[in-house]
Amino acid sequence: MADAVELLAGLRPDQVLLWSGAGISVEGPTSLPSGPELTRRVFDTFFEEGALARVLTCHQVVGLHTNPQCAYDTSLPAARLPRLETALDAAARARPDGAPDTFDVLEDVRNAEPNRLHAFAADHIALGGHHVTANFDTCVEQAYEARQGGPVPDGAVHHFHGSFAHSPDSRELGATLSRIRTGFPEEEARHLLRLLNGHRAVIVIGYSGSDYFDVDQLVARLPADALRGLRVLWVMHAWHPAHVPDQDVAPLQSLLREAGADVHIVCGRTDLLLTHVARSWGLPEPAEPLPRTPANPKLRITDDERHRATFLLYRSLGLHREVRRLLREGGTGADDPVEQRAVRSQLLWEAGAWNTLRRMWWRAPADGPERHVRAERIGACLWAQGRLLPAWLWLRRQRPKVVDDTEARVVLEETVNRVIEHMHRTPDLRPLGRRLLDRTPAATHDDGTEPDSDEQKRREGAFRALQDVRDSLDALRRGAARSDHRHAEQSSTWFQESGDLQGMLSYRHRALRDGYRPDDHEAGDEALRESYEQLLTANLFLGSTAGAWRTALLPGAPRVFTTHEFLFALTTLQYGWWHRFRLLAWYLPRRLKHVTTGGRRASMPGRHGLFHAIRRRMR
Repeated sequence: MADAVELLAGLRPDQVLLWSGAGISVEGPTSLPSGPELTRRVFDTFFEEGALARVLTCHQVVGLHTNPQCAYDTSLPAARLPRLETALDAAARARPDGAPDTFDVLEDVRNAEPNRLHAFAADHIALGGHHVTANFDTCVEQAYEARQGGPVPDGAVHHFHGSFAHSPDSRELGATLSRIRTGFPEEEARHLLRLLNGHRAVIVIGYSGSDYFDVDQLVARLPADALRGLRVLWVMHAWHPAHVPDQDVAPLQSLLREAGADVHIVCGRTDLLLTHVARSWGLPEPAEPLPRTPANPKLRITDDERHRATFLLYRSLGLHREVRRLLREGGTGADDPVEQRAVRSQLLWEAGAWNTLRRMWWRAPADGPERHVRAERIGACLWAQGRLLPAWLWLRRQRPKVVDDTEARVVLEETVNRVIEHMHRTPDLRPLGRRLLDRTPAATHDDGTEPDSDEQKRREGAFRALQDVRDSLDALRRGAARSDHRHAEQSSTWFQESGDLQGMLSYRHRALRDGYRPDDHEAGDEALRESYEQLLTANLFLGSTAGAWRTALLPGAPRVFTTHEFLFALTTLQYGWWHRFRLLAWYLPRRLKHVTTGGRRASMPGRHGLFHAIRRRMR
């Protein structure tokens, strides 16, 4: 710790920014829950029994884990908890008018008392320091007023997710996914950058670094060397000997380095570090810790509200199998026919029942409130079936009808671009695909909305999908497959952080497609089979039959899937007959070549192949 404090040698308190998270409010008498504790509290309060266990099981299957932070942490990887903001978002939407009393689950945060760590922060402010926090509580302000006898100076404490002092009714708090996924407003972003650039060092305490949508995106947009000269001392609180982790634990640490900051990570007791810092600045040392007295606010939640919240949560996470189960057990909790149609549409799409889905939307009113969704979904079904020319003709006729709706326009344009991409990869339609490709905008924001506009931030998922497919079309213009699959990986991460597991798997599928190298036999068929099996299994576990058996269409499938398995995939999903013929014509010669040139049958799991292995696993 003394070595860590040496990084601050020669710096005055007013040259050091203190950055804190929920960890500083865990000690008594504050006794607030840690992030994981609060997530469990929200699940116990708003959702049906067993919901958290089901979500964690799905996280385990799709590969979302928390890993040990450093060599002294001997715990095994565990399924990662869902994002708190995603759970609170579903809980708020499940209650009438977003029910402000939903946030009474944070009542102990509203009324928290400061502890010794807040007192240190108050003393730091008294010497001209500044404090940035992700916390909603006002403990630093209370500690300053108690120790200095007056209110904290304007701008000395900044809550980048809001606080109960500025939002007593909780509506402006950055506590739900819908509030945070748009990123920071421009004024907030500029203010945080001024704070970072206005100090020579930052001490990070009690902060997990998990603010992917706003803090991470803000730092990620900085040019290299934008933070050159800034020293960051990041304390990972742990009750073991100080040890620097072998690698960055939070992505934000890497992003700060890329922006030029000098980042030092240390594991150890936060109070021990602050004791050393207090001595060097001539401040009172932190007092002895007080025992925790955690509260557990109780809310009156009806069984119907729990069912509704659980249903909305599973939908937002892409847990289609659980959505179907809840529908069997008692419906959606809402009588809105628009929502009911949206739910059925999503389930039919993931089942690969594209004929059924197309007929459902065809019967929907062409001039009703869902006309834009109807227009895009009919075209999307034709595209998924491989009926590319009808898809193009239909979508072309619908384009003039969606100019008044930005989100609908972006979604429809994405589908149009995917049809063109598919045409370009299909031998009998490639000439038409090439002509249409020349008329298609490049991977810029030619949809009429600026890249960082409020509209794009609100519809980030739709814009991200459109930009991803346009980037793929750019690669086709260059005459080569997309060699850089970072776009798909970034999109996969975005959906993962949102909690949308199905969206994450869709872009994992795309990353596997973009990253396939036919001449790379170094790892052998076994490694390829394992990657495809993991993707297939995860999709089946979530309840996406379409996502699972689309794996059979990935490059290299003839090295992995037997003819029987490939035929099963083709007949399970509602492809068009001509498209099935196309796919067989693509698969069979490659499979024959693989087998006759020494493709190892032993690469399959057991003598029954991948299909039977998956069937056994799913049982």
